[in-house]
Amino acid sequence: MHAVKYNSGISGGSFPAVLYSYAQVPTEELLETKRSTDPSTITPELLATIPKTSMGYTFIKKKNDLKISQRFLVFLTKPTEVFRIFRGIFKVHSWWSRFIYLKHCKPLNIPKNKYFTSGPDELKTILEDNPNLKEKDFLLPRSDVKTMPMILWTMHGSRADANIYMNNYKKIKQEAWDDYKAEESLKYFTSKNFNEEARPDMTKMILGIRDKYNGNLPVPFIGTADAVWSPYTGTMTLRRSTVDFPIADTKPFEWGTRSRFSVENLIALSTNFPGSNGNGDGVGALVLPQLFSNVRKVKLTEDYTGTQLFADGGTNDLMGILPAIQKGVDKIIALYNFNQSPPYADFETTYADIYHKAPSTDRSDPNFDTDFRQWLSMINPRITCYFGFFGASLINHSNTVNHVFNDPNLDRLKELMVKLNSLFKADEPLIATLHDLETIDNPFWGVKGGKKVDITLMYFSMPKKFSEQVPEESVPPPEGMEKIDKDGRFNNELMRRLPELPNDPVSSMQYSPAQVNMMAYLGSWMVTHSWDGLKGHDGEIKFEGFAEIFENSIVFKKGHDVAEIV
Repeated sequence: MHAVKYNSGISGGSFPAVLYSYAQVPTEELLETKRSTDPSTITPELLATIPKTSMGYTFIKKKNDLKISQRFLVFLTKPTEVFRIFRGIFKVHSWWSRFIYLKHCKPLNIPKNKYFTSGPDELKTILEDNPNLKEKDFLLPRSDVKTMPMILWTMHGSRADANIYMNNYKKIKQEAWDDYKAEESLKYFTSKNFNEEARPDMTKMILGIRDKYNGNLPVPFIGTADAVWSPYTGTMTLRRSTVDFPIADTKPFEWGTRSRFSVENLIALSTNFPGSNGNGDGVGALVLPQLFSNVRKVKLTEDYTGTQLFADGGTNDLMGILPAIQKGVDKIIALYNFNQSPPYADFETTYADIYHKAPSTDRSDPNFDTDFRQWLSMINPRITCYFGFFGASLINHSNTVNHVFNDPNLDRLKELMVKLNSLFKADEPLIATLHDLETIDNPFWGVKGGKKVDITLMYFSMPKKFSEQVPEESVPPPEGMEKIDKDGRFNNELMRRLPELPNDPVSSMQYSPAQVNMMAYLGSWMVTHSWDGLKGHDGEIKFEGFAEIFENSIVFKKGHDVAEIV
């Protein structure tokens, strides 16, 4: 990790990104670095054991979780009634931060309500410039940590704006989608090859429509240990005020007033799914985002200070790639374990499901174009949007402004399909690098065109080369069944859905120690097994290996920035 400059996290990925730097337990205990990478050594006892100093411990279902969540569940089920009774007494806007602290920060000895920064040198500068602050006011990363968290969250408008801001955004998004579909040629979908001329510019459409609706777009905010900023460029209306973006860098300890911007606040901002649940009509669309969004009074410009609603960073991006590109990172490793592409794929769709419907492993395959259209319809549009394909239907996230790579004929996505399919056919982990992706101008994200980026995608699956080595007593199958199925997935009821574990808000807080441990074993094995590269079904190299990135590449020779996305 010393070679990784940023740990870019969004939504649930913010937990490991922040906890890695600020957990107050030794790194070897936090990450369980002595864990075996040999799946044949996985015993039932090892699966059942998870140390309290492990990061994974904070994600399992624990006895005190019910106490932690009772208050929250009451507010979630009867928000209007409870808000009327407790308004002015109970600070509902800060409940999510308290939940995050109790479940994830406190077990790892992270002190509550501390400013955070990147290290002793930065803290020394801050204290020299701000004599009223004290060293005890700040939390530093552990001394052996060189990687900086980079977290994304989203501004949803002003406090108590009756959800007008986000409703305006819905109008912008729908109108742009309709215009995009109207302009997109039918030939584009029915011809043998994707037609470059037929593909409109969605970002341009969105930015052209926004002024009709007060420029109300969910605005990304990015925070590291040293700065908070928004890359968005444009004018918007926040209640009765007009505000020009982008927002200049601000030190984290200076971002906002009234309460300290702490580690628990940082995680809570990016993971706040309750505050993102106001996408419908009626009372729920009004009450939920107003009650459960994090609110913070912030100085956006010299002329505007206001209390804003902030919620889950997943509103804007779910891969963590865009903040890294905006920051100028040119080598990115992205971990992917979230597929949803309505109406063709959902959370339980595995890569095996995709492969069986689109199995081409060569561009010369006579069925390639048909398979690619099928593959494209099932891959998450939160990934394909980077290349200019926004999915088969309009999704509830803001992916329509996320086109950042020049790929007019989707050739780079075709390359990715070929590599992943070949690796799947060879029973290997799905890891592939797309080299020299060229950026295009994207004013929404502050991305400049003409830059080159390498993205290594770790698509979590259950490779047969891993699962077949796990002892049967560790994953006992139902009576009369084999340990694994034809695709390499466990038939054991508890492990059947790995690695596509349920990720709804309730289930994601109730994983068993065995599930968390098996995911950790799988991830460690994927890296070790592919360190020197992976060959596909045809014996050709499909992934050059992590050694190429971390040992042999110019990362060390020329100091290129590397980001890991979790």
